[in-house]
Amino acid sequence: MDPAGRLLAVVALCENQRLGSLTVTDETTGTSTTVRPKESPPFGGTVILTGPIGDPRPEGVLDLLDRGHDYTLGGTTRGIESDEETGTFTPVRFKLDDAVREAKLRQAFVLAQNLDGDGTALTEKSAFVAHAAQECG
Repeated sequence: MDPAGRLLAVVALCENQRLGSLTVTDETTGTSTTVRPKESPPFGGTVILTGPIGDPRPEGVLDLLDRGHDYTLGGTTRGIESDEETGTFTPVRFKLDDAVREAKLRQAFVLAQNLDGDGTALTEKSAFVAHAAQECG
């Protein structure tokens, strides 16, 4: 979340990849919304997903989400020179109300897949980006 209360996705893709799409699945209703941002953010950059949760405005790429629902955010990658899909990235599951209430998510922390791969954990954004860079090798 940014200081304005907008839900953000932090994107850290290897240099031979760019963001293809982001998909938010509402696990409560079973519906999904997929967006294809025009530009891929720089390594460790962000994509604004929603307007301010407490005061919604059409700033993000997704419609307003329901605070009481569980969501999964996933996405695809594309090659730098091609529009062909090259892969997917690890989905992150969250309850929007829990994310909104977590003060650390407004203080340079992100919600990411934990290192065991069996859930999510709050991680400092700098550590998340450093780990992604290391994974890119």
